[in-house]
Amino acid sequence: MTKMTKLRSTRDESLTPTATPPRRWTDYVKGIGPGLLVSMAWMGAGDLVDSSVAGANYGYSLMWALGLALLSRFFFTSAIAKYGLCNSVGDETIIEGFGAVWKKLPLIIGTLALLSGFILQTYMVAMVGNALHHLFRGFGGATWGPFLWTVFAAAVGWLVLTRPKAYSILEIIARIKVSILVGVFLDAAIKSRPNPGDIVHGLAFSAPPDTGAFATLLVAAAIIGAVGGSAGNLMYPEFVRDKGWKGPQFLRMQRVDLLSGVIAVIVVNLSIWVVGAEVLRPTGIKIATLNDLSQMMSLALGPIGPWLLWLGLTMTAFCSFTSYARGYTKIFFSGLHHAFPSRKHAHIAADRTWEFRAVQLGLMVCLPILFALPAFPDVVAMTVAGSATAGVLAPVIIVGTLIVTNDKRRMLPGYANKWWENVILLIVGGIGLWAVYGLISGLF
Repeated sequence: MTKMTKLRSTRDESLTPTATPPRRWTDYVKGIGPGLLVSMAWMGAGDLVDSSVAGANYGYSLMWALGLALLSRFFFTSAIAKYGLCNSVGDETIIEGFGAVWKKLPLIIGTLALLSGFILQTYMVAMVGNALHHLFRGFGGATWGPFLWTVFAAAVGWLVLTRPKAYSILEIIARIKVSILVGVFLDAAIKSRPNPGDIVHGLAFSAPPDTGAFATLLVAAAIIGAVGGSAGNLMYPEFVRDKGWKGPQFLRMQRVDLLSGVIAVIVVNLSIWVVGAEVLRPTGIKIATLNDLSQMMSLALGPIGPWLLWLGLTMTAFCSFTSYARGYTKIFFSGLHHAFPSRKHAHIAADRTWEFRAVQLGLMVCLPILFALPAFPDVVAMTVAGSATAGVLAPVIIVGTLIVTNDKRRMLPGYANKWWENVILLIVGGIGLWAVYGLISGLF
């Protein structure tokens, strides 16, 4: 380790919390947090709609593709986190490691990730406002009600993000979210009275009726999507750093942590898939909006179903909104500080500086509120910008991760990728690149 690396490591240790490596199984249970937070941030209202539509369209077929997609994301995100825990050069996250590929790459990735996060925030803040508007039965009026609730949600988000223990509060919000979603949708799935044999068949690589093998693979690849190259994966090592995990002694904890979060997402998505297969498919009801999803929950749980749905969607959107504000801002500053080390304050944690607060609160919390105004024009341009940003980031993140996690000069002995890890990452990365190509080509 060089003198510069030692100095940087000593300085960073004084600015970030430290944790004790787990020894007993109870330590692992208590330590779960960053994985649950990032998994809940990944899961938005669109995922719930997509799962219900898939259940209505395909029945129980292709359920395996959803599970495979999330497990693929687990493997790729774990590789990203492993670099931060097991490199030998003092890099705290893989963003800094990308600098070994090209010096300017961390700043470029950080900037594009921030843009991607901002675009997501324009959707999320409006979603939490709309969910609250429905939850409180239209209070505030049909025109301005959703906007007023959006402002309220952003104000609560501001209060959460400015607390000294903001990360710990975000973990609590994620735990509340997973408890509500698992409780509501698992209950709805059970009350739909599915045939366990059909679920097992759906998880056993079954294909939809009258669909060829090649067409099935195309649909499955579309479900898996660009999981490897998603900028959202880069939030996880930032949350790991917030938790105070440092060094390879936390690698097993990290894997248990992330797997726990991914399993929670799988349970929620498969539960709503079951409801779609049992409630929507027989009746022929089509899901196009969240109001249609509300109708589905009414059929599954009775009059309380829609209210429980809007409660779940409120927590879904608010958890993502606050997590994105912190996570994507941290990604940006990781890249910025790598490019301009002099801008990193020696004795102040990055998230306590005025620059961080300005970006997090100004760009990621306040500015997106404008997109919830009733008179705001169509946001098609924002959607195109988001897709284009994803198209640029995906190959860079995928290739960059493979390069730095295979570099034995940068990884601690024994922690560079094994051959089977590379096979998995190459397959996941290949599918991700294919999905992004399809996404971008569909824009033109």
